[in-house]
Amino acid sequence: MPVRTIDTKESSCDILKKVKCFILDLDGTVYLGNRILEGSIEFLKELEREGIQFKFFTNNSSKNAEVYINRITKMGYPVSQDMMLISNQVIINYIKENMPDKKVFILGNEYLKNDFVKAGINLVSDNADIVVVGFDTSLVYENVSKACELIRNGALFLGVNPDFNCPTENGFIPDCGSICSMITASTGVVPEFFGKPSHHTLQYILQYTGFKAEEIAFVGDRIYTDIAIGKGNDSVTILVLSGEAKLDDLIESEVQPTLIFNSLGDVKDVLEQIHK
Repeated sequence: MPVRTIDTKESSCDILKKVKCFILDLDGTVYLGNRILEGSIEFLKELEREGIQFKFFTNNSSKNAEVYINRITKMGYPVSQDMMLISNQVIINYIKENMPDKKVFILGNEYLKNDFVKAGINLVSDNADIVVVGFDTSLVYENVSKACELIRNGALFLGVNPDFNCPTENGFIPDCGSICSMITASTGVVPEFFGKPSHHTLQYILQYTGFKAEEIAFVGDRIYTDIAIGKGNDSVTILVLSGEAKLDDLIESEVQPTLIFNSLGDVKDVLEQIHK
């Protein structure tokens, strides 16, 4: 059963009955580091049995979709290409649609750079029109300095994902949002972000899946990304307590989820009740 529901006459069963597509976070939701979280695969199999669509969406821009597909598959659930969405795709889609001829400098891992190259975007090491910052796990000071220089000279500052920390089996490590904060502290320029909870990601998912906002449930462990994407629209948001967020974090939070569960396994239990 859920830990808590919003103040509504609808039960968790009533709410979940209406969901036609689940958008699932990965780190802290489906797995933690290299460990699959208990109940995750059973939840995915329940969705499969009932013919309910689902996609994975991760803000983690340190890798690409292929890496996450292989990781989940090795953990015990085979994932096809069309099931895996990532913040990299959202920002690439935006640049291709709105600024296709601009020169881009990337502060990020090779996975992110390769995604941009495959998309036909012009990457440069100097004189860039746009600076894109991702979750760079091999951060080099010289590259940070170059990004700051380009931004001071007028380059547009875009962040792939706003996450300050990435959950691991051993705790948290600084993510893209933290790197962007360092650059903002130096330049005074605040980036526009493209992962969850941005409207860019919401529109990308609605277009990709073909569902309306009220037919989608966003599931994740982070309040300011996974849950905040539901603010201002009619989508369902489900907080799982298997990763970053704790119940106490909601006390002072303006953003509140529709439903709260301990894990995906507990969501599966409610779905089983619905489809008895």
